[in-house]
Amino acid sequence: MNKVFNRNNSGKVKVLVILILITLAFMWGNSLIPGGTSSKMSEWLRDLINKIFSFAKSSKEAGSGYLIRKIMHFTEFMILGIEITCLKYAKKGMNRSMVLLCGLLAAMIDETIQLFVPGRCGCITDVWLDMAGFFTGFVFLMVIHKLKA
Repeated sequence: MNKVFNRNNSGKVKVLVILILITLAFMWGNSLIPGGTSSKMSEWLRDLINKIFSFAKSSKEAGSGYLIRKIMHFTEFMILGIEITCLKYAKKGMNRSMVLLCGLLAAMIDETIQLFVPGRCGCITDVWLDMAGFFTGFVFLMVIHKLKA
């Protein structure tokens, strides 16, 4: 595991920073999409999931567009948590508090963006959901790192 998280490897740090920036651009780009369009995208994804897993569902559809959006928030931030925690291991000077602060700032910026987009609103509950996803990714990678050490 030490070879994977070599603290002196600037190439890995650069790749991780690029991945983090791509993830943030994806998340914040989605936050810039007006509410009506965002809802249609969520409904389309829900319909696709229902078609793919039609063998597993009962007489009801599997979830709503709202549920899909919440699952996506959690998942995006879980990925970001993994990426920033990897950066912590690849770069000297980052501690756990800094990693968690990065997640909180990303979630707050995400919801703040939505305050200025028609048909969207920034919600404190979404910040909590985002942080739950981020923390899940953070803890997952911390556990993997401890097991490999």
